[in-house]
Amino acid sequence: MSFHRVIAAFDGSPQSEDALALALRLREPSDGLLTLAFVVTGGRWHVGPQVHRPDAAVPEEVAFMFADARARAVPAGIRVRHRAPVAPSPARGLTELAETEDADLLVISSSRHAAPGRIRLERTAGRLLQGAPCAVAIAPGGLHETEEFHHIGVAFDDSPEAHSALSVAYDLAVRNGAAMSLLFAVPAIGPDPVRGEARRRAQAAFEAAAEAAPAGVNPRTLLLDGEPAAAIRSACDGIVDLLVTGSRSYGPMYRALMGSVSEALTEGASHPVLVVPRRPVRRDEQLTTPEALEAP
Repeated sequence: MSFHRVIAAFDGSPQSEDALALALRLREPSDGLLTLAFVVTGGRWHVGPQVHRPDAAVPEEVAFMFADARARAVPAGIRVRHRAPVAPSPARGLTELAETEDADLLVISSSRHAAPGRIRLERTAGRLLQGAPCAVAIAPGGLHETEEFHHIGVAFDDSPEAHSALSVAYDLAVRNGAAMSLLFAVPAIGPDPVRGEARRRAQAAFEAAAEAAPAGVNPRTLLLDGEPAAAIRSACDGIVDLLVTGSRSYGPMYRALMGSVSEALTEGASHPVLVVPRRPVRRDEQLTTPEALEAP
């Protein structure tokens, strides 16, 4: 999966500069389209239906903010457009804009109350991660890194959501020439035989995932013990510069739905986190499932 249509939430704050920098790193370099989005908030009884303003209709002060950001932070040659949707809340406006623009990725910043260099989720981020129509990336506060990614981590548990995250991470590793680490945490609970069997299954899943790596990518596998989110977050801290994790599926639309593990992986992270929705199941795949074969 490549991120051809990327939306960066931008309001001129230092935190939104972090989101813009991350959006530029994640966008497809050959033909990626970057949209800077500022949500004009107001009750629907005041502003009427959802409005996606064309560039010419963006309020003057917002247009100036966009132009300044483009001149300072966006390299020449990158396709950029601006949107100022009107909505009751930033989360609603960004979600509906992502739907309208058929976005591949929505990039947001950490809370302004976050510790320097860390992610802190707040209301907008939390709502987006509970039903965004595309992948969502969150930038830590103060991270203005513009270089390619050097080390990509993947939170892996052999679920369909984790395989979606793995596929995206492999694509990014090839594009960036980055090292990769696959991290699988086995909870340190239960009788020894049960934990031993869980570790054997995890190791087998690791081997299959590593075997599927594209040419030029040689992932390192880390089998960890302990509570998954805490163990993975600790192992990544100061080592990876991007962590990719899957989200729980959300009905037939397969929106991003933040589960407890992915939320815990994000909160307090010192690196950007990319939350990938589970890919839809193709019809030919559906016809080969046990449930489909048993259907009358």
